[in-house]
Amino acid sequence: MSVEIRRFLFLTFATSWFIWGGLALLTQLNLLKFGSAVSMILFILGGVTPAFCEIWLKKKYSTKEEFHSFIHNIKNAKHPLSWYIFVIGLAFIACFLPTLWGGAVMEEPLYLAFIELPIMIIGGGLEEIGWRGFLQPTLQKRWSPLLSTFMVGAIWTIWHLPLWFVVGSNQMNMNFLWFTLTALALSFLLTVIYLFTNSIFLCIIFHTFINSFWDVFIPVTSVTSGLWTFLLAFLLFTIFEAYRKKSFRIVRT
Repeated sequence: MSVEIRRFLFLTFATSWFIWGGLALLTQLNLLKFGSAVSMILFILGGVTPAFCEIWLKKKYSTKEEFHSFIHNIKNAKHPLSWYIFVIGLAFIACFLPTLWGGAVMEEPLYLAFIELPIMIIGGGLEEIGWRGFLQPTLQKRWSPLLSTFMVGAIWTIWHLPLWFVVGSNQMNMNFLWFTLTALALSFLLTVIYLFTNSIFLCIIFHTFINSFWDVFIPVTSVTSGLWTFLLAFLLFTIFEAYRKKSFRIVRT
């Protein structure tokens, strides 16, 4: 891996795991209850670390032009309406489909997902500044989108690991293998979005809606359900990647 990738991963993991590790220890010792103001601040701070680490690294090691281009990509909302429909619809389908095979249960009205959007931007969406905004395209300079996606998905999964030790967190009730399969599935869907739009902003929107819809369609974290979700996401990625390569060949000729 390149120096810039190692630098990003070290800083992100060290900072996030220090914060989340502290939160886990405090809840394990019953010195802090998850859901309290302090615990949620620590939870959110650990979650936004990939974004802030990459912004800081980009500021420190890039040219002014590269940094301003990166920031512009993060906040640039000027995309065709069709892409917003696709991204939001894809997030809805990814969360709704598991209800068809018992992999999720609709427990809240759909409008709740839209009410929670501002919270979920901070509580998940901003991660994409680091993962898809930096790590995915940087890995793709050396490896294929397929392999790069598997790598990002695996790293993304491992990064969440301390949350399984936070007493009271949602992760404590999740099957870790289900989470791994689901993270890989979402990674492939996010790769599709990024490959076709080159937009960090749309990746943030997708991740935000995924987290919001998950509070409506509560996942049943079984391995079978996770496997179906992964296979469907991988199939969609394969179709879009074949189309992208075909289009690229046509343009070149």
